[in-house]
Amino acid sequence: MFSFHKRSILIFVVCIAVVTLSIFTYMNVQSKPEQSVYTVVHLPANSITFSEVEKLHAFAEFIVIGYATDGFADREHVITAFDDGAMQSFHTNTNIKITKILKKPEDFPSDQTELTIIEPVSLDENVKYTANDYVELQKNEPSVLFLLRNSYGDYGLINDNLGKFNLEGVSQYSLPESSSSQQLSEYSTFRDFVMKKYNLNQDS
Repeated sequence: MFSFHKRSILIFVVCIAVVTLSIFTYMNVQSKPEQSVYTVVHLPANSITFSEVEKLHAFAEFIVIGYATDGFADREHVITAFDDGAMQSFHTNTNIKITKILKKPEDFPSDQTELTIIEPVSLDENVKYTANDYVELQKNEPSVLFLLRNSYGDYGLINDNLGKFNLEGVSQYSLPESSSSQQLSEYSTFRDFVMKKYNLNQDS
């Protein structure tokens, strides 16, 4: 049998272990980004795409470095339907913070730092609809964004996933999980050309 002294030491050690484990668990939970699991529905869409940076630059009206200020689930998701209930269109209104303007239309204020842009993806409860395998912008991740204004005066991302490039590099959120090694290589090469054109690096 344990003596009182030994029992006291054992209880003390167990308490320290429990406290340490609790702190470790808390730190891990806090450091992990919020991730939700959705049922993803991929839908085809007619869009103009460019495989050369110069042509993409010329076509885009507005090119900025910016980041989404809200998590995907917290953004405004818009889904419209026909009279018979069939889906008509979908998109997400994403609030971004602009940190640098690379190209802009004359009527856009040079000192404006906030903007709502359209992404070709939307959320309906736990179902995510995405056009041409587009992957949404991640919160607080600065990226080069290629934008075009629609007939309503709203700016939207163009060129599918080749219209946004994280300054920190290619990540698991740059392309769909189903992307092939060739697609990842092509994306990485295109990103390198974008970074070179605008003289950007990880410290931008």
